[in-house]
Amino acid sequence: MLRSLFALLLIFPLSAVAGKASGFDIVTMTNGDIHLGTVAVESLSIETGFGKISIPYYRLRTLEIGAGKRSCLLTTRQGERFYGQVVESEMTMLRVLDTTLPLATSDIASINFASRGIRSAPRQTPDVITTRFGDQFLVRVLTRDLLFKTPSSIEIIDTGKIRFIDSITLPDDEPDEEEKPTTQITLVDGAIHQGQLIVEHFQVETSDALTLKMPVEALSGIRFGVTRDNGKADFSHRWEKPPSSLFQDTMVDGSLAPEMVIIQGREFIRGDARGDSDERPPTAVNPGTFAIGVFEVTFDEYDQFCAATNRDLPDDEGWGRGDNPVVNVSWQDAKAYTEWLGNKTRRRYRLPSDAEWEYAARAGTESTYWWGNEIGTARANCEGCNSLWDGAKIAPVGRFAANPFGLHDTAGNVFEWVADCYHDSFAEAPADGAPIEKPGCGKRVIRGGAWSFPPKEIRSANRWRDFPTRRSDDTGFRVARDID
Repeated sequence: MLRSLFALLLIFPLSAVAGKASGFDIVTMTNGDIHLGTVAVESLSIETGFGKISIPYYRLRTLEIGAGKRSCLLTTRQGERFYGQVVESEMTMLRVLDTTLPLATSDIASINFASRGIRSAPRQTPDVITTRFGDQFLVRVLTRDLLFKTPSSIEIIDTGKIRFIDSITLPDDEPDEEEKPTTQITLVDGAIHQGQLIVEHFQVETSDALTLKMPVEALSGIRFGVTRDNGKADFSHRWEKPPSSLFQDTMVDGSLAPEMVIIQGREFIRGDARGDSDERPPTAVNPGTFAIGVFEVTFDEYDQFCAATNRDLPDDEGWGRGDNPVVNVSWQDAKAYTEWLGNKTRRRYRLPSDAEWEYAARAGTESTYWWGNEIGTARANCEGCNSLWDGAKIAPVGRFAANPFGLHDTAGNVFEWVADCYHDSFAEAPADGAPIEKPGCGKRVIRGGAWSFPPKEIRSANRWRDFPTRRSDDTGFRVARDID
């Protein structure tokens, strides 16, 4: 026993666990007990949906294990996440001035691993893989030439020229799925190719020098070239140079609020004389200066709010959570999120007004869509936008080019709640862009169209409404903030 303990201490020296509590691993048990010390593992192994993967101890950040079972979420210090089952059935905790403590994995609720620095430099891994099981991790894609079948030809595409690869799983009962595109490739120059990959797997190397063969059917996407100049991985959803006014507030727990841009409001004409009746009359409005979210609020961001406030998680319809826009949230849910975010950042977060939303979505343009008057190809996600996700499901945020203000997905993907009570005319709309209210408001405005609606409904001027208590698989929101 003493010999084995001595061997473990050679790996995890006493100095590593001595001192302040912040230097300890914190293990929370399912019965509520909390233990401080060092979890004596050189690595932790997870059986994922695509195979077993082992993460060295020094890269571990948190482990959350499902109640009563061994399903888990493992996160690393680089922001990676792995879902699956813990391979180890038991772990040992080393404690200062106390006996070693054996811990059954099935009795553990969570582990927060202490930061002790990296013992060896990880391999450069500039690409991010996302699986259909929810995993997200850094790799270097070793596969170079891809055979890709389009409706008219078979192409060879160099992965060095690709920005995104997105894949979608079609229903098993889809009658003509062989004829439908299941993959969309976005090149660095913005060109889009749709079709089917004629490969069985991607060969990749992880930052721990582990070579994996990732089955194509396990993938939901690959993002290429995400490492920043400082060497850190960029797990944001951006694929373009961020606007100069971009910022992120820090919450009291150290985590970051959604990415925002400052909008310098100027007078613009709100509405469309050729549009629906509730888009008339076109009215001059100046919304002033405000900040608005670069992206629609994601499941990752909203789930953090749910965990902190003990709210039920919204249904993701089986499409996956992560960087998908949150859906199945009511206007009341969205408003509660902004209030929670305000409390956590000491800033006034809120839903944008209808006028602010349209000003931000138009981004200085007067055309039907911010990019022009024609729907084009894969400019947005709607029923008829010619994107991979059309009429099938939500797309991960940021998969389409940003408008001139640097905002993504203001057209299509999901409807977005705004602050206003619905009125069927702009005749009495405030000239300063403030929200329109009325006593006993029955319906709230939603904006931007959605994956399940035709191109006509994703116009910058288009307005819809819904009951503030209703939750739908095509409705989410983005946040706004006052500028002091």
